[in-house]
Amino acid sequence: MAGEQLEVIVVDDHLAMRRGIELLLGEAGFRIAGVAGSLQEARLVLSRRRFDVALLDVQLGEHSSVGLVQDLLREDPAAPIVLYTGYTGSDSALHQAVRAGARGFVLKSSPAPRLTDALRAVAAGGTYVDPGLAAKLAEGDEVQRLGSLSPRELEVLELLADGLNGQMIAERLFLSPETVRTHVRNATSKLGARTRVQAVALVVRGRGAS
Repeated sequence: MAGEQLEVIVVDDHLAMRRGIELLLGEAGFRIAGVAGSLQEARLVLSRRRFDVALLDVQLGEHSSVGLVQDLLREDPAAPIVLYTGYTGSDSALHQAVRAGARGFVLKSSPAPRLTDALRAVAAGGTYVDPGLAAKLAEGDEVQRLGSLSPRELEVLELLADGLNGQMIAERLFLSPETVRTHVRNATSKLGARTRVQAVALVVRGRGAS
């Protein structure tokens, strides 16, 4: 997918923000496959348009988009969704999205490259956690728990945190994809994390603490 123009659906209820994202992504080499400004529009666009990755604002007016994310991931656990948020208060919506299986999380206040990196990583089957959200997504897990991982388990999580997917990691480390999945499962369990994203968030948080 490296040489292809990725098709993105953008869901944000603020017109100026949406237009700004469209311009940014266009300049970065993405193609806008569709846009939506409400939950109802989002459901229609996402069900009718082909896309490589969807960028959803966590809060759409008075409504959270997490219910839609949960529905999409229930239908397709591998659905490529990146959640975009300017909200840094209560993080229950973000935790719900993590538990549902969303793999990309970016703060609106972060530099533009984080957004484009997240979209590319998730479109390729990887994971992306914005360093600004890592502490929240880790759900209070202690960074010290990283010390319980084997060097290989930590290496695999570090590569996940860099946006690589399982196949890429397997090729990089000369392992089978199943071995990579086993390392991820074991590392996630050792860290007391509920999901792969929470395990990756802990690694990203650890980078900030070092």
